[in-house]
Amino acid sequence: MRFALAMVLAVSAQVAVAETAILSAPAAFEAMQTGDLILIDIRTPEEWAVTGVAQGALALTMHTSDFGAKLTALFSAHPNATFGLICATGGRTGYVASVLDQNGITGVVDVSEGMLGNTRGAGWIAQGLPVVTADVAIGAYAQMISE
Repeated sequence: MRFALAMVLAVSAQVAVAETAILSAPAAFEAMQTGDLILIDIRTPEEWAVTGVAQGALALTMHTSDFGAKLTALFSAHPNATFGLICATGGRTGYVASVLDQNGITGVVDVSEGMLGNTRGAGWIAQGLPVVTADVAIGAYAQMISE
């Protein structure tokens, strides 16, 4: 099943339509603080450099061919965790969460207002939630899969 995820993420061009749970940026931050959520920022490294990454989030860009494999490694290392996804404004996270759901990986939540905001909310940054550098968040991913 996890291998199928890597393949689907790498080659899927279909429109994702599955319903995904939505979490606000403040609720995601609180859930990370209590250990109830592992948040993954799936934007590009260039975006991380401009805005920073949500404090406590893991930086894992969806724009590389090994994205599916890296997600699989993370899910395998923490099989009982709840994972959330964040991007700039919610478009990419909704898509990735739907593809995961279609491939049997359920329970992933979408912080759909993203870092920059949309009609669902002002976004992580505008709400004054803390950010860290991309290097910190990339290191957090490496540490998370080694635990």
